[in-house]
Amino acid sequence: MDLSRKLTPHFTLGEMVRTSHRSIDNTPTPEIVDRLTVLCRNFLEPIRDAFGPLWVTSGFRCEALNRAIGGSSTSSHVLGCAADIVPVKGHLTVDIVGWMAYGSDLRYDQVIDEYSSTANWIHVGMARPGREPRLQALTMRNGKYSPFMFGPEG
Repeated sequence: MDLSRKLTPHFTLGEMVRTSHRSIDNTPTPEIVDRLTVLCRNFLEPIRDAFGPLWVTSGFRCEALNRAIGGSSTSSHVLGCAADIVPVKGHLTVDIVGWMAYGSDLRYDQVIDEYSSTANWIHVGMARPGREPRLQALTMRNGKYSPFMFGPEG
């Protein structure tokens, strides 16, 4: 599999399947690659157009990788329907999530402004095959999810 293959102008297959778990084979099926291409084209490219370069911290995760990192058993990453991203140049994650929720026409399933004790990132998920997008905008702090609020109260 050619990991240098461009799925879209700014995203490669390699960055969408990258993992530091060297003992786990995270090779996607052709069907997963197709979904990752749609994810990049319909969501990551428009976000990049609006906010500049993005770093993909997690894209596709095979079942074994998802278990190894403690991912949700219902994770959209396993289906190639989600990516976790970080803006590269000076934008706040809250601004990107706010834009997706209130300023864009993107038909996302979930967009989550996530924080841990060591990092901040955005989870971008598209609807699973055969489902309608939920348009769910959330914030995750200390492992707890709540509705995303954009503004002084958020």
